[in-house]
Amino acid sequence: MCLNGTGETVRSRTGAPDTPQAPPAGPRSWPREFRRVADLSHVIAPDMPLWDDEGPRRETVSEAPPAGAFGFYVQRWTFSEHTGTHLDAPGHVIGGGRLVPDIRPEELVAPAAVIDISRRAAEDPDTAVTVDDVLDFERRHGRIPEGAAVLMHSGWSERWEEGRDAVRGVDADGVWHFPGFGPEACEFLFSRRRIAGVGVDTLSTDPGNSSEFPAHEVIGRADRWGLEALRGLDRLPPSGALLTIGVLPALDASGGPSRVLAMW
Repeated sequence: MCLNGTGETVRSRTGAPDTPQAPPAGPRSWPREFRRVADLSHVIAPDMPLWDDEGPRRETVSEAPPAGAFGFYVQRWTFSEHTGTHLDAPGHVIGGGRLVPDIRPEELVAPAAVIDISRRAAEDPDTAVTVDDVLDFERRHGRIPEGAAVLMHSGWSERWEEGRDAVRGVDADGVWHFPGFGPEACEFLFSRRRIAGVGVDTLSTDPGNSSEFPAHEVIGRADRWGLEALRGLDRLPPSGALLTIGVLPALDASGGPSRVLAMW
């Protein structure tokens, strides 16, 4: 996410690992045949839900030719690195952390583990993925493999068409409410399972009511990436899908809009 005043909100925590293990190195063996492909990305549009209130802007550089005619149609877009479905690089929240061009290609292709907390999220929008959720997932679907992308399915992307307030979960006092990852679950996944990164179908890897963003800090200090604003995770199997992340490789980018595809 793109935070207002992020710098002063990120602080050291005794629970965050000081010397995290390096992200898993490739290459790894992938299945050779896929029968299904799902696009997990939202389309970037001027009125889309975002963390901040200034949405993407577009202007026409060259008008589209008439239907069936040949010509060059061109738009110019202006938007934050953290717009729509996007990847957070470690350097988004940790000074000196790796930026988008520093992330190795093999880190952007990962087996997906989808942890479904949608029923709980429907009752408690402030809920977070816990270590118990991870262990329960493994009892049902097997151990999460090294280098995996662990994705939180909360059902929140279904609110996307309802507008920004619905996606933010804004209450009468203006406080935001939506699910995310707990920092303990992130620490467990990075140190004990050596996953490549985490992803959510909400606007932030931290729950919406968080003011200190501990999951962001754990992710950044572990030198891993986070994916935000995914959609359609209900279409994926709990395990067995392969994720590819086509992040915009901008110079010194702290993150980037991404076309995220799942194949299984």
